[in-house]
Amino acid sequence: MTTLLLLLTNAIGGSSYPAATVVLRGFPERDAVFLRLAIASALFSPFAWRGRARLAALGARDWLLLSAVGLLGYALPLVLGLYGQHLSSGTSASLLACLEPVSLVALSCLFLGEPMTVLKGASLAAGLAGAVLIAFQGPPSWRAAAGDRWTGDLMLAAQGVFWSLYSVFGKPVLKRVEPMEFTAVTTMIAFAGAAPWAASGLSFSAWRAAGAGPWLALVYLAVAASFLGALIWNNVLSRVEASATANFIFLQPLVGVALGAGLLGDPLTRWTLAGGALIVAGMWAAARGGPVASEAI
Repeated sequence: MTTLLLLLTNAIGGSSYPAATVVLRGFPERDAVFLRLAIASALFSPFAWRGRARLAALGARDWLLLSAVGLLGYALPLVLGLYGQHLSSGTSASLLACLEPVSLVALSCLFLGEPMTVLKGASLAAGLAGAVLIAFQGPPSWRAAAGDRWTGDLMLAAQGVFWSLYSVFGKPVLKRVEPMEFTAVTTMIAFAGAAPWAASGLSFSAWRAAGAGPWLALVYLAVAASFLGALIWNNVLSRVEASATANFIFLQPLVGVALGAGLLGDPLTRWTLAGGALIVAGMWAAARGGPVASEAI
């Protein structure tokens, strides 16, 4: 059952990138973040209310970690991802998001005291090289760095790094909080953090003008990815080592690239494919290098 759940949540995660491409055809980035988190928070609010007594009993350290998960590991990568994808493509978003498990290797060494092995170092080098190839669409050059796509790919790479904080900071708290309550409160914290920024630039005219496609894609992101996908992920993360989940993230770029190229016409250049192969190799090395998160932080 755990394997099936991991396959499901990563398939949902992979499909979120082409879905975001459709959303951006009808909504500005601020509106997309605001609406996605608002819908997901509304779905989670009954469960947060039900667990209010247990949540109130948590200590300051746990609340600090929950806040870090919600703000740095959730809201921030959502924002970076949408702005980056607007400048780049859903295919690049799918591939560059795979820097997440590679980043977990470095963050585990920094925050959890795990040793930096040769295999872990190789995973970081491969992941970084792949990100560079995708961002520059070839060997790095100053001319390529001036383009909007380079800026977008850089934001997408940063998104993958910040996504890793979700699991690194969340793993220890999941020992003391039920997955449903953890997912609910971190989603609501993400909304509380993003709402003031997003509300200052909301375009209600865009909401009225958006067609059925962008609205359906937005609801899909909120319900399937932010509600169901996140809940499944945290349920599995609460029961297994983070390293046991890393291999399954291979599914995300496969689903994202296939849907982006097949349904949305995203370009597949040789540099995108080469960079994606290096990132996947880095993910494989990271998974082979041992646990990327422990029970304590």
